[in-house]
Amino acid sequence: MINPHQLSTYLFRELHRHPTVSFIHHSVFAALLAVYLWPQLPTLEFSVWLILVFSGGIWQWLVSRRYNQQVAATVKPQSLSQFTSASLAAGLGFGLTALLLPQLSFETRLFVILMLSAVAASELLKLSAYPSVYGAFLAGLTIPLIIMLALVNDSPGWKIIPAIVLMVLVLYYSAIQRRRDLMDDLMARFGLETDASEDKLTHIANRRRFDMILEQTWALGRRSGNPISLIMVDIDYFKQFNDQYGHQAGDKCLVQVASALAECARRATDLVARYGGEEFVVLLNQTTRDDAYQLAERMRKKVENLNIKNENTPSGQVTISLGGITVFAEDYEKSANPLQLADNALYASKAGGRNRISWHQLGES
Repeated sequence: MINPHQLSTYLFRELHRHPTVSFIHHSVFAALLAVYLWPQLPTLEFSVWLILVFSGGIWQWLVSRRYNQQVAATVKPQSLSQFTSASLAAGLGFGLTALLLPQLSFETRLFVILMLSAVAASELLKLSAYPSVYGAFLAGLTIPLIIMLALVNDSPGWKIIPAIVLMVLVLYYSAIQRRRDLMDDLMARFGLETDASEDKLTHIANRRRFDMILEQTWALGRRSGNPISLIMVDIDYFKQFNDQYGHQAGDKCLVQVASALAECARRATDLVARYGGEEFVVLLNQTTRDDAYQLAERMRKKVENLNIKNENTPSGQVTISLGGITVFAEDYEKSANPLQLADNALYASKAGGRNRISWHQLGES
């Protein structure tokens, strides 16, 4: 099943791809406008205009850069509203150029209108992941222009307003269509990935999917410096359970345990995978040791509370043993396999009596 939180996360990332390149584009448009405005404006007015144009662009760049450096577990409303405000400010920085129209020559007015239209079109690909954000940018860019064209008697004046309104409507409609196309592509992609990377019995990720996501998460962790936690999980005395209750009961047990683990790790960036046989692995990006340990304890209790009968365990019901590790990818030696260390911690849980959690301490062999 396609996870809507994953779709939202991918769309949110689309907003913040290449923030520095976007700011360079912003600066190039501002510089081109400045070349035409500088000879026709007093120094003070030109300086104020320049500050306004770059202030909005810098704010948008800072917000986008911050979100680009982290992986959002969920797209929080305040995150989107903050970037919407920054995009409104970036558009308004350009849009306020329209206030200068009365002081400009006819040729320069036409150039300003053409440049603002180009700026509006240039943001379509980036901001259309969330049309509401693009709409805020367009509003900041075009509303001051439309107002000034309605008030200024000189050419091109109000006669060009219908063309500008039509352009805005076409661009916004294009943003909506592109978002739909993006959603279709993502849903098709997730659908194909699900077929190739889902465990057929438990319907959670398989080992192939886990290995791929771990590699991606490790690369992100090196850039962001955020902690990564891994938890290895094993069903206690599962071989004896299979021998006593049969393979059908064993399969049912695996499905129930997998479901319980997945219910505990619900963030879009959490991953629960079947690693092989009765063994599972949990990948927790941006998760500290304490938070990961608490999650492991919730998993242990969740499985215990399933009350699946197993006379081979001391408690008389199915339990799990867990072993975990928390690392910082940027500081960790690549030669030290974190999965192996988490597995060592799992072995310690088994040796200690099972139905418990052990955590690898960095520095231990």
